[in-house]
Amino acid sequence: MSEAKPLNLGIYLSRWIVEDGNYDDFRVGERRKFGLEFWASSPLKRTTDHRTSLQEQRDHSCCVSGRLLFATDSVLVIDCGVLAYSERKSEIEGGCSVGDFVQGELKFGIDPFFYFESHSKIRGIPALIYEWQINSIEHDTTPYILSSDGRTYARDESQQYCLASVIPKLQPPPKGKCKKNVKTSAYGLFWAKSL
Repeated sequence: MSEAKPLNLGIYLSRWIVEDGNYDDFRVGERRKFGLEFWASSPLKRTTDHRTSLQEQRDHSCCVSGRLLFATDSVLVIDCGVLAYSERKSEIEGGCSVGDFVQGELKFGIDPFFYFESHSKIRGIPALIYEWQINSIEHDTTPYILSSDGRTYARDESQQYCLASVIPKLQPPPKGKCKKNVKTSAYGLFWAKSL
């Protein structure tokens, strides 16, 4: 397991997580406890490099190398300098086993509730709750547009934009400011330091 040391990290927070009442509003300067979920742009690949590392990239993703610590049919846990889980087996290439090292690019988000309500009760799963200090918050205004299948929404990366100012309390987006078939996310990214 990674030894405890301060880590500044960009962490995504989807608006529904707060709207569902899983967490109170987040504010700059406060300390909060939560676990991290991860998702990868492509499956993390097995590597013979047995180092644990985490380097933030420009787009708030992280280039990581870490060990697969835990795996069941419902959840995976990696240690890449911070422990994080995913419910999607597709996040790691097939054939990987607990103890293997993996590398690739991923993003972190706040555990919506899956870990603290369910996964934390699984025998043998590592503790994933960290205490964080919220250093700043960015409001991600990248619109979501109706995807080609007409059933789901996807981020319009050509219009990616974050308001970089510090927002002391997250507010929902202004009503009536969305174009047809476009959704915005009031909650986006915040910067936190593990304690």
